[in-house]
Amino acid sequence: MRRLSIFFVVVMLIASVSVNAQEYKKSTVKGITNAFISTLMQGELKGTLQFFDPDYVAEQHDSFLEGRTEQFVAEFLCGNVKKGFYDMTPQLNRIKSMKVKKTCCDVEKDEIYADVQIVMDYGVKYIVRLQLRVTESGDLRFIGAVG
Repeated sequence: MRRLSIFFVVVMLIASVSVNAQEYKKSTVKGITNAFISTLMQGELKGTLQFFDPDYVAEQHDSFLEGRTEQFVAEFLCGNVKKGFYDMTPQLNRIKSMKVKKTCCDVEKDEIYADVQIVMDYGVKYIVRLQLRVTESGDLRFIGAVG
């Protein structure tokens, strides 16, 4: 009987993971990313923090960067210009536009991201891959490098 109970629990856990994996779609990733872009482009820098994984914000923004939100967001948007020729960390007030070019949402492979094209007001264009992950509460939030 005990083996049957353990088997049932394992089956239920696998089923719940499958259900959670189906909740997220490429359109979900695009919607979250567009909401982040809108908040940023409206100049609501502190408002962008709600789109990041809380653990990531605590470690990187609050602790390592000592609450420097502009630096936190700018470094998150760092990308390669001219196919890796050089790295670009944008001045946020010089971003002319941002547009989602591609999304991926494969929770099982832990591949959740949006490729965003950033155009600066002085003409430079580049693509940045914005990674997301499923938080402990089950939400999709952005995550970046630490350190």
